Amino acid sequence: MKKNYTIKLLLVVLFFNTQIFSQVNVTIRVDMSNETVSENGVHLVGSLNGWSTDATELTQESNTNIYSTVVQLNSGWQEYKFLNGNAWGTEEQASYPCAPSNGNRFIYINDSGNDVILETVPFNGCNPEGTGFSVTLNVDMSNESSISADGIYMAGEFNGWSPDNFNLSDVNENIYSTTLRLPTPADYPITFEYKFLNGQGWGNEETPDSNCGTVANNNRIETILSSEQNIYNVFNGCNYTLNSKNTLIENIKVFYAKRQGIKITTQEIFTKLTVEVFDISGRQIIKTSFNDVQNNEYLINVTSLNQGIYLVRFKSDGNESSKKIIIN
Repeated sequence: MKKNYTIKLLLVVLFFNTQIFSQVNVTIRVDMSNETVSENGVHLVGSLNGWSTDATELTQESNTNIYSTVVQLNSGWQEYKFLNGNAWGTEEQASYPCAPSNGNRFIYINDSGNDVILETVPFNGCNPEGTGFSVTLNVDMSNESSISADGIYMAGEFNGWSPDNFNLSDVNENIYSTTLRLPTPADYPITFEYKFLNGQGWGNEETPDSNCGTVANNNRIETILSSEQNIYNVFNGCNYTLNSKNTLIENIKVFYAKRQGIKITTQEIFTKLTVEVFDISGRQIIKTSFNDVQNNEYLINVTSLNQGIYLVRFKSDGNESSKKIIIN
């Protein structure tokens, strides 16, 4: 009997040690430079404190306008926002790309056991581009017969699996995209579990094949090791593909000539040929037009572009065609 008691006690001790070990210290900081700070102080509210408006007060750092606090968090996703006061009605109004879901900020704590110091963010705003951890999510909807008038949404652990508060923008015909900027360091790995919805609300969600390497139980699971990455998906499919609307413009050849640019040759005659270059996320990088195009060679300077995959789209007289190139 004593032996059983000892074993049970040991299991309890191990359980609590595991719980303590799984928590890390997270330093959260906000810049109040553009605000008149409330006499009730600056507070933090979110899933990390049960959405209590007065439980977590931030402390002013010396004589600066920076207010901070240290909270202990388990691994996983949390939502939060700052209050200039200690009650609802004093909350900030931050938005995309750092607070794109009901004005809530996100933070992911991985299971490394390392303490984390978050980027300082301005009250009502986002940390500057190039700071923190940024990830861009893309989904190609070209295989779907129609796109919901409500738009394309994403639900996952990060937003409590809400099916109607995180939408993506149509950046290039049927390619929808969004960027999420987190305040964690750029080299702090994060894990997403999520899925896309063609419309608002459950019943519109995709069911990607479990044979996909990044799909489990019809949910997508991605681990991103460093900032400035893109995630590419096809709705209900596995891998991202660059969408090409049609091939009505024939006999156009395009290739990349190192240290020269994108070369375009054609045997057709066009009154006007518009050429657009998009990066892999669907963002337009270059747009130019050539008049009275005949059997000739045309060059587009791309020396300012980084190495990678790009989409070149041609338009003329209502017709268009897209071709993929690699710049190296």
